[in-house]
Amino acid sequence: MFLRAASESAPQTRGSDMFFTGRGDLGITSVIGGPALPKCNVRLEALGALDEAQSYLGLARSLLLHTSFAEPILRVQHDLTLLMTECAMASRGDPLITDKHTARLEKDMALWKESAGGFRGFTVSGDTIAGAHIHFARTVIRRAERRVVALLQSGGQVSPEMLAYLNRLSSWAYMLAAAAAYKKTDCITVA
Repeated sequence: MFLRAASESAPQTRGSDMFFTGRGDLGITSVIGGPALPKCNVRLEALGALDEAQSYLGLARSLLLHTSFAEPILRVQHDLTLLMTECAMASRGDPLITDKHTARLEKDMALWKESAGGFRGFTVSGDTIAGAHIHFARTVIRRAERRVVALLQSGGQVSPEMLAYLNRLSSWAYMLAAAAAYKKTDCITVA
């Protein structure tokens, strides 16, 4: 009854200039011309986690003291937008994220390793505001990877390139946080 009442109270006409359809009021949505899905659908969970990762990287980028890290973060934000598009389209067509995207992450990590050193063990974030936010973004990226794997395990279409990119991206975020902390101070707290 609640769902019926909600649909009856929603406006009946939706113009093309509207930013909303009202279908979400019933817990249903669709992505890129696909079928209607409940908002708890595993594909939508993956999309939401990718969106959170992209947004949180934007927050970290806005807090950086050294702008040399802004371009790689912005590039990854664009990559995550491509991943969201690919995920929403259920891999209809060629992958939008390719091995070249993953290779760029690896190139960034090699550069940052030279300046900040390699993996130093589990770190305690918080030495810098931006570094703490980058570490938080890293944990969101890892959650996004788990959601995409859950989509794959449930029978959803996920490209191998998407999985490789997301796997590398959490390492990229770790190295970015270490490099950002190194630019500010010569130490990061090791647990």
